Amino acid sequence: MSAIDSLRSALSDPNLAYLLLMLAVLGISVEILTPGLIFPSTLGIISGLFAFLALSTLAVNPVGIALIIIPLGFFIAEALVRSKGLITVSGLISIVLGSIFLFNGGAPNRANLFLIAGTTIVVSAVLVFTANRVVISQRKRIATGLEEFKGSMAVVRTVLNPEGTVFF
Repeated sequence: MSAIDSLRSALSDPNLAYLLLMLAVLGISVEILTPGLIFPSTLGIISGLFAFLALSTLAVNPVGIALIIIPLGFFIAEALVRSKGLITVSGLISIVLGSIFLFNGGAPNRANLFLIAGTTIVVSAVLVFTANRVVISQRKRIATGLEEFKGSMAVVRTVLNPEGTVFF
């Protein structure tokens, strides 16, 4: 048995495939909400590739995959629109439904329901926390650079015509 065959055999577990897919969604979503971190997107992309390799060996419902991946668009929209969490909640509901409908077949071909519940709770908590921190940071007043001085009071020392001296 070659190394690729043994890897494919290990990845044929629905629980591992589900975990990799959710890790991919989480990593890419965190990178969307907080651009520039690099590590979450790298982890998400690698996990996503392994997840799709694992899912290719299992009986998978394409609607379930779509319901898990489409929320990435919801999280992008939340970062741009700020719907007070409504779009994020829609994305999380979509992830839950996608997790339930992901695998075709009987019980041996499905991910463990406790794993689905735990993973969904963790992913939801991380995404809600991250989105909340992003909103809070965007509402804060700028504290560095020339922008922080806008609207501040200063004392004029000489006539400003068009330049002069100001005490700040």
